[in-house]
Amino acid sequence: MALDSEPPVFPVSIKLAAARIDAKHTDVAVLGFSNCIVILVTQLSSVGSLVQCVVSQLADTMLADPQHMADQLANEASVPVDIKFLLGNPGACAASSLYQILATFLSQRKHTQNPSDVRPVVLGIGLDLPREYKVSMDDGMPDLGAFSSTMNAVGALVDECRVW
Repeated sequence: MALDSEPPVFPVSIKLAAARIDAKHTDVAVLGFSNCIVILVTQLSSVGSLVQCVVSQLADTMLADPQHMADQLANEASVPVDIKFLLGNPGACAASSLYQILATFLSQRKHTQNPSDVRPVVLGIGLDLPREYKVSMDDGMPDLGAFSSTMNAVGALVDECRVW
């Protein structure tokens, strides 16, 4: 259930939502600043990592012809996204690959919904991921099949809080 914060204390759009994902209470807050979108997703009542997501190619080409580039990228199935951990050590966290995948998924989803909004996404993540999500038995890589339902549920919850 999404809640709008009313009245705004300062000129930042803030929307909140909560739901049970994987039988765990999950809170989402989305803040729309003029220079970025901040998405906070937690099942731990805190944020463990901050990840910056920037849609690739837009930074250099949007100045020349923003509408043409927005139209071109809106028609692509998979928009390239640059991911950078701002806080948190990606090598020390077993879930860092899943966090990167979730960050890419949410950035691409935002871009698909509004290709003309070029603000980067700063994603704060604190998920209580089950062990089977983190590593598959065969190759030590994250199990994307198990994680996809969580990722889609988080995406739907973030969609309730859209500020773009």
